[in-house]
Amino acid sequence: MPREDMVEAAALALEMLNITKTFPGVRALDDVSFGCARGEVHALCGENGAGKSTLIKILGGVYRPDGGSIRLDGREVAFSHPLAARQAGVSIIHQELSLLPYRTVAENVFLGIEPARYGIVDRRRMREEASRLLRRLGSSIPPGAPAGDLSIAQQQIVEIAKAFAIDARILVMDEPTAALDRVDATRLLDLVKRLSSEGVSIIFISHRMPEIQAVADRVTVLKDGRTVMMAPLAEAPTGRLVPAMVGRELSDFYPPRGASAPGPATLRIRGGTNRRLSAIDLDVRAGEIVGVAGLEGSGKDALGRAVAGDEPFDSGTMEIGGREVRPRNTRLAIEAGLGRLSDDRKREGLILQQSVRDNAMLTQRAFANPLSSPTAEPMSTAATDRRLKQLDVRAANFDEEIRLLSGGNQQRVIIARWLARDPQVLVFCEPTRGVDVAAKAAIYKIMRDLAARGRAILMISSDLPEIVGVSDRILVMREGVVAGELQGGATEEDVMAIAVEHDLRPPAPVH
Repeated sequence: MPREDMVEAAALALEMLNITKTFPGVRALDDVSFGCARGEVHALCGENGAGKSTLIKILGGVYRPDGGSIRLDGREVAFSHPLAARQAGVSIIHQELSLLPYRTVAENVFLGIEPARYGIVDRRRMREEASRLLRRLGSSIPPGAPAGDLSIAQQQIVEIAKAFAIDARILVMDEPTAALDRVDATRLLDLVKRLSSEGVSIIFISHRMPEIQAVADRVTVLKDGRTVMMAPLAEAPTGRLVPAMVGRELSDFYPPRGASAPGPATLRIRGGTNRRLSAIDLDVRAGEIVGVAGLEGSGKDALGRAVAGDEPFDSGTMEIGGREVRPRNTRLAIEAGLGRLSDDRKREGLILQQSVRDNAMLTQRAFANPLSSPTAEPMSTAATDRRLKQLDVRAANFDEEIRLLSGGNQQRVIIARWLARDPQVLVFCEPTRGVDVAAKAAIYKIMRDLAARGRAILMISSDLPEIVGVSDRILVMREGVVAGELQGGATEEDVMAIAVEHDLRPPAPVH
């Protein structure tokens, strides 16, 4: 029997029936029904703002629905608090991981449910149980390791172990591979398949179509708070899913590369070295988008931080616009004509409790001296609002807190901030992480438009389709060095062949 038929015949572990939820001025969910069978991977898709987060927060006990009901194994439940949902076997792994970095893996796995003996935490038992759960997940992470020392992929495994510490029957995974490279993402998807084969019901939220096609049994698409599609995977090819999500065909998802040849090198690095990078040589020319790919730990993230002055080069030279610069910190990098979109916009790129407009004006206010950037526009509310509208930032008004915006809109606000400075070089780190397909297409167009205006763009990304679809040239990093270069039009296989090749050369000295 085909797997989708088996899933359809299986008993539903979860039923959410006719769920409605209204916030002031917004009907977030309108008569939405959703179900997940035992051992099923059910993908939940939709643009940011479609209602996915609201539905999951209702399932997790964060919100109470205005109407409708929830059933687990046929029994109606009502959760008034997230703890009640966890006790019922519902575990949600959010895109922003929630581990406490200075506590051990075992302490994180059993946070709030620590085993005790005679009223005292039984740490030996806690480590043993954590080790057992990790082995079930095929992991050898030491239970005594500090969580903050783990890679993102390892932290994801610990989050899943936390779920099984409460014997989770319903596992919600929100963009679980957003911060992972291709190898770690593949491993996680294999784990998803194995857990579903063991009878765990998994709700898989992702904007990445290949992942949905790889692991899902069924797909539900939400748009504007309504269910617009629910179908077995066999009836939901990407060509049908994407139009259902955005309400239109997305032609030219990746905008065409520039017809004219790029100009002279705007960013030039020679021999750039620090504790994580060695002998970096690269040029990014005016009008060019250079993509940087590599596995986790390859050095691609460290490159973005070095160029932007977060973790500067200790040796080597760097030029912007033909002038040698030594950005020892981010302020000096900005003054030299560089702008950077962080790969962690919520922690490093935004002040979440401030307004949309205030976030868009941060760099202008920090550099109020007009001599610091001769090409910058005068600082004014009207000019800021005009840029936000040009970039199609969708908000009730620009005075509302930016935390209320979708990820794609937040990213546009950060871009608007840099447009006011008009830097010569823009470093886009994971530019579309956690944003929906329509927002991705919009951001790619913005990047291409900036390149057409002569800006040099260095794009660092873990998303291989993005790397090959957007870049004019591709640099592939491995073990802290630039291991190879490819021209635009290269395939994902070409990139991976360089990324995973064993380096037989002796490592270059790190000064």
